[in-house]
Amino acid sequence: MRFFNLDSSVSMNSNFIIAPNDPVWKSRFTADELKEIRSKNPNPLPPCSDTLLNYLNIFTDLIISFINFKTVDELIKQTRKHHFDFDSEFDLDWAQQLMQSALRLFKSHYIPLTDQSEADIIRRIWYFVDTAFDDVSIDVRTREKESRASSSRQNQGRINKERKKHGHKTDFLFKFNQGELDCAEVGKEDAGDGGTKEMKELGLKCPKMMKDQLWQLAKTIRQHRMDLVIVEFVMMGLKFRAITSDRPSTYICRYRQTAPIFFPATEETIGSKLGELLVLVSQCYGVLQFVFIRYTE
Repeated sequence: MRFFNLDSSVSMNSNFIIAPNDPVWKSRFTADELKEIRSKNPNPLPPCSDTLLNYLNIFTDLIISFINFKTVDELIKQTRKHHFDFDSEFDLDWAQQLMQSALRLFKSHYIPLTDQSEADIIRRIWYFVDTAFDDVSIDVRTREKESRASSSRQNQGRINKERKKHGHKTDFLFKFNQGELDCAEVGKEDAGDGGTKEMKELGLKCPKMMKDQLWQLAKTIRQHRMDLVIVEFVMMGLKFRAITSDRPSTYICRYRQTAPIFFPATEETIGSKLGELLVLVSQCYGVLQFVFIRYTE
């Protein structure tokens, strides 16, 4: 394919985006080629810290032992027994606050969801994606924020007489200085994997925006451009996915999704479901922290 023979001066905008687990590529690549695309420079999500895992296991055991005998109020009191230091135990402090907030959602009958708007869901359920980055110099902005990386790509070659084109807008935008590390899209309901909004976000908007962000970062951090990974979150109702985009080779942007995880819909599943969500967001935090450190070196 001609993409593999471009001159080295060609912009990353000439890259194509490939999701190697998408069945459509089976007719375009051999099994060995797809295996190579998946495995070359794999950039896996980093492991979650043992400290956070141990705390989440304790919380899950607490829910299992208490749920049939105690009220939600008593469970909330149990989560408040320990005080964690923001600076030295940030991940535990962050997890504890989410657990308390999740229990309050059930006490106030906020779940199951009814007619909540996207803004309501961001404010009450998915806010912990924002607060996960409170201890680092990464700014998180919500409510339809325009991506500068997307705008920059769309305005390449623009002349003075032309009107400036706007970049894609996103529900969460994670940035530092002039660089963008992450974004997130939120829908007020989960219409299934075949839902129109989810298919559009996962199959078109997110890959394009992530490639734009990756391209801008690579121009700034040239010495680490093959190690950069961009993360995006997609939340539909109570469903949560993480997506990563990286560069296994010069002219390919690789795009991978995690399996969906669901915010707990019942009190009995608070321990296990919250644990899965917190572990995944913590892993994505590690990815963005790696990029942030490389940028500030």
